[in-house]
Amino acid sequence: MQDFLNGQKITIQVKYSINHLLVIGSGPWSQKIKSVLNTNHNHIEVTSVGARDFLLLDSTNIGVNTKEQIIWIATTPTVQLEVLNKIEFLQNRVIIEKPFATNSKELESFIQISNMSQNTMYLSEPWRYSKIWMFIKNKIGEQNSLQNILIYRGGPKTRSYINPVWDWIQHDLGLVGELLKEHQDTVQIEFEWLNEGKTLKLKIISGNKFNIEINVGYFPERVEFWKINDTEIVDFNDNQFINDQPLYTMYEYVESDRFTNDVIKQSWLTNEVIRVIAS
Repeated sequence: MQDFLNGQKITIQVKYSINHLLVIGSGPWSQKIKSVLNTNHNHIEVTSVGARDFLLLDSTNIGVNTKEQIIWIATTPTVQLEVLNKIEFLQNRVIIEKPFATNSKELESFIQISNMSQNTMYLSEPWRYSKIWMFIKNKIGEQNSLQNILIYRGGPKTRSYINPVWDWIQHDLGLVGELLKEHQDTVQIEFEWLNEGKTLKLKIISGNKFNIEINVGYFPERVEFWKINDTEIVDFNDNQFINDQPLYTMYEYVESDRFTNDVIKQSWLTNEVIRVIAS
């Protein structure tokens, strides 16, 4: 550990190819990230460090300017902001784990940091490059009439440091934002807190194009499906997509030549929802 804290492993990391990933965070989720990527990618070397340990490193030891390393920050929003501040001068590809903000103050801090950072950043939307999302998006795109979409996402697991709504909401807001990106000027947002503030009902309406309801947060059992026009139900854990691993497809996109720095555009709907709820 002492060698690590002296920056030895991180410094070595940035000298290699883009198939080297540094995960900042030491909780169960960061361990799952490592497990999934190692299972799906035979040529990736994953190194991890706890966020607090990383923040203790001297700035001169955390790396050099390079675009050959991917950093995946998997910790709480406040700590993620601290990490982003620390690596601001680097030029890495950075995946920022959900949630990246849970209130307007964190949101404004994140926007300020992202505008100043020399890194190319991607907000964790684990389903955006998955097979099942391609299926859903194509289904919706085939229709020219008003699209009624009902979304349920959540489960029984709760964390002491975060409302379960923020733990789940970014799964779908990014996808809905992709559907609505051509209709931003017509979007109306309404919300209602349920279940003593542990579940959120979010209504998003866009003229005569989309009528979307998202129910997200705490549920007695895990749920994650989209119901389209009261007829088609798409289960995100459907067996036909058994090989669909969204954490890996997200990493694969960030690793690819297609990856661009559009973090503000990517998060526009999430930003609007946070502001509406905060007001």
